[in-house]
Amino acid sequence: MELNVTEAGSGDVLVAFVHGVLDRGRSFAGVADALVSECTMLWWDRRGYGPAANTPGTMVGIDTHIADVLTVLDGRRAVVVGHSFGGVIAMGVAARAPESVRAVVAYESSVAWAPGWDDRVMLGVFASEDPEAAALRLMFGGRYDEMRGEERERRRSDAAVFLAEERSVRQGAPYELAAVRCPVVYGVSDAAVMPAVTGYLARRLPSVEFVTLPGAGHHAHRSDPEGFAMLVRRAIELSRA
Repeated sequence: MELNVTEAGSGDVLVAFVHGVLDRGRSFAGVADALVSECTMLWWDRRGYGPAANTPGTMVGIDTHIADVLTVLDGRRAVVVGHSFGGVIAMGVAARAPESVRAVVAYESSVAWAPGWDDRVMLGVFASEDPEAAALRLMFGGRYDEMRGEERERRRSDAAVFLAEERSVRQGAPYELAAVRCPVVYGVSDAAVMPAVTGYLARRLPSVEFVTLPGAGHHAHRSDPEGFAMLVRRAIELSRA
């Protein structure tokens, strides 16, 4: 299927934004506004979400998403920026197609295969009687139970994709992080966030820089678009070094 790609901005550096679970490509609009005169930017709804939601959730996994990013890039080199699960995809693109990636930005992206990663929450979701509902309660809390009709149906469809994605990175390491040779900027909202992941990345990535956006929360691309844009600027700077 063809992904609906939005292009914005101008500049000699190409930046591709990859959204996280239960999200949409347009969530990066505020970041794009901050960078509009500095680079050319691409974003899209990942396969399984939004207009791309006609793909069955069971068919959507890390391999498919990495292949989709490469299809969107179409042979061009880019800084690949991912929020949450989007960062797992971005690092995977850099590992499998290093010639296509100038630098990576990953923001609070979990690495489920990292030693010491506490996976009890997701394992509990997978094991529940209704994994889709459990996933949505994990993300939305009690608001899921207030959803009705079309909204609930749409979110359950999103949850099916989310579950397929998360399962796809729990069957052993989907790629070798040590194969990522480009600069990586890894952002967190607090230095104490996901220490098992940051420690693993520090050991496995030859060129990683950690940046904290204090108080931005997990959805920094929405809550602090200028701070998130700073991460992108830093990746562009490192890619030119």
